[in-house]
Formats: sequence, structure tokens, C-alpha cells
Amino acid sequence: MKETTDIYFFPALNGDSFLISSEGTNVLIDGGYVNTYRNFLKPKLFELQQKQEVLDLIIVSHIDGDHISGICKLLEENNKTKIIDIRNIWHNSYRHLQFQESDSKKFESSTLKSLNEMKIAPILKEDPPVLDKDISAKKGSALAKLIREGGYPWNAHFAGSEAVFHKELIIEGNFSFQILSPSKKKLDRLKDYWLKELYKLGYVDDKTASEFIDDAFEFVIAGAKETKVLREKNISASSNLDFEALVLAEFTEDNAPANGSSISFILQCGKAKILFLGDSHPSVIIESLKLLYTDDEFPLYFDAIKVSHHGSALNTSPELLELIDSEKFLISTNGKSFGHPDTETIARIVTRKTDYQRTLYFNYPLEIVSQINNQKLKEKYNYQCVISDGTAIKITLHETTN
Repeated sequence: MKETTDIYFFPALNGDSFLISSEGTNVLIDGGYVNTYRNFLKPKLFELQQKQEVLDLIIVSHIDGDHISGICKLLEENNKTKIIDIRNIWHNSYRHLQFQESDSKKFESSTLKSLNEMKIAPILKEDPPVLDKDISAKKGSALAKLIREGGYPWNAHFAGSEAVFHKELIIEGNFSFQILSPSKKKLDRLKDYWLKELYKLGYVDDKTASEFIDDAFEFVIAGAKETKVLREKNISASSNLDFEALVLAEFTEDNAPANGSSISFILQCGKAKILFLGDSHPSVIIESLKLLYTDDEFPLYFDAIKVSHHGSALNTSPELLELIDSEKFLISTNGKSFGHPDTETIARIVTRKTDYQRTLYFNYPLEIVSQINNQKLKEKYNYQCVISDGTAIKITLHETTN
């Protein structure tokens, strides 16, 4: 019997949350918001538990409220009354930034404690904005603290060190992982950002308050405001969308340190291969792929690609799309905050020549998606759209011969 791999693509508002399951192995990638956990993740985890299955791995791509709030809520509840057995967690926190001794200026204990007492309100988000009535959103603990309290194996596949680009495959159950990002350079940039922000809080020669460091780190990184790049948006009638003009737009890469620290990877189960890009920077993915594959192996075919950063035009470059392709592209967003997905990204994906029909999966029925879902455009560029009404999408991948 051929193996199948199921992708559960959850509505996570403007965030991400995916569960990958195959033959009893389950991997959760990000958790969206608290409501994502309550409405979608928690019922699914109960279902797995009833089948006596476990979460073999949780991958937290990077520190951002739209990716980790649901994970924080899961661990908070699981630490009190076990919902499901969690075998491993990947998460790069303060301890993984490899500070040099010369960098290790000590922070005043009271400064870090005051950050901790804020209870990481920007991180544990009910949905955007945080609902005042939600006590847990106000008093949620940092993810690192919850991992420590639960005693979960933390980056155990990396001997407790940081999860970064690896040439070696990592095996977990039926799955193998080829990590593409972050690079050490991107983690160094995150470290520099962290130090810069803490300079604003002040340094003194004192013992490091280690029990608060991870919490303070998450507070600063998750609270960082992403820079909006002003670009003219094409939100006219769908018949006026000009993909040929959109692909000519100059590409500018995202420069947010948190996004650049995303854990991105190729997941393989049997012959099925999925590319998960988190909110990664395309230049890092390109560099990693070129170290792993020869020129004559490109473009690489994947059974599904999770598009970086909710379809932002800053995270999917034409150069990256010369190296990768798929029949299935997953775009996770409700369009709030930054107006994702960008039409430039869609144009870059669908205007490339192909021998097969591409399918674009959207987990919300956005106005811009209805414009992309135009019959003339779909026929011209050989693609189709699957648009959820705000319920989970299940995509089943069968063994392929590609």
C-alpha cells in the first residue's frame, strides 16, 4: 500500500499553522494565534491522542505572535493537564545566539524582571488585536519558559544547539528534514538587533538574570514592528490584473531580522517532498539550495510549497522561483495587517512556463483572491485556486515518481 502524507492547513488569521501527518508520525509547524489553537489545533490534537498518537515534533519557525501564540497556549495547557505527548521541539531562542564573551555584558536584574512581568503581551495573542477580556493573552508566559517548565526535549536533534542550515538530513519518525535556514549570519543579525534594543534599556555590571533572559528576548523580538514597504497595490477588478506587468516590478528583499531567522526546510516522507519556507528571506534559501544541489538538478520539484511570509512580494524572488516549482502552493493569510498576499508574488509563481496545472491554496476568501480566481487568467496561465471559507484545508499527497 502506498504511503500518503496529509497536510492540515489551518486558518490562522494573518499567521501560520500546519500539521503534517503520515503513518502515525505527526509534526506541527507553528501555531497561529490562541484562537487557532482553540478552534482548530486543540480538537485535532485530541483526535490524535484518541488514536494513541503523539506530536513527534513541534517546529516554531521564528519568534512572532502570529506563529507562536497558539504554541504558547498549547504548552501552557499541556503543562497543566496533558493533552498530548510532545516528543521534541525546535525553537531558536536567546540561548542559541552564541554570544561571545565580549558581548556578554550583564543586564540589570530588575530591568529583565520588569520585562518578564509584562507577561509577553505582544506574543501570546488571541487574535490581532489582543482582546482585553482574554486574561491568558495578558498573562501568558514566554515560549522558552513554557518549554523549560514542561521539560520537553529542546533542539535535541542539534544536541541542544541552534537549528540552522545543515547539509546532513535529520530523521524523525517517517520524516526526514533538510534544514535550509536560518544561516548563522541571520542569527547573528538577530543577535545584533537584540543587543541594540537592550542598549536602550541599559546595561550594568551585574549577574545575568538567566531565568528572565529568554522571556525578555522574546518580548523584544516579537514586539518589533515590521517595516512596511510602500508599494502600489493592484486591487482593481480581476480582469485588469496584469501579471505580465507585475512580474517586471523590481524585487526588494525583506530585511526584518525575525523573519530572516525563520527555520525553513524540506520535509520528505517516502517520495513526497514539501518545502516549508516560514517567513524566510529568499537569498538564504537560494544559497542553501545551491550548496545542496547541482545546477542540472534545478528547478527542484516539490509536491507542495508553503509560500514564504504569507505571500509577501518581499519574500519570494524571481531568482528563487527559477530553482523551485510545484503543482501546489500554500498561502496562509487573512490579508489583515499587511494586505498579503501581494499580486506580484502570485504573478511570479503562475507566469512561469509549466507542463502541469498549478493549484494555489488560500485559507481565507479574500477580495484579492477573488480577483486572482479569474477564469481568463486561470486559463491563460494554467492554474486553479482552492479557497477555504475559514475552515481547515486537508491536502493528501500520494507517493510520486517525480
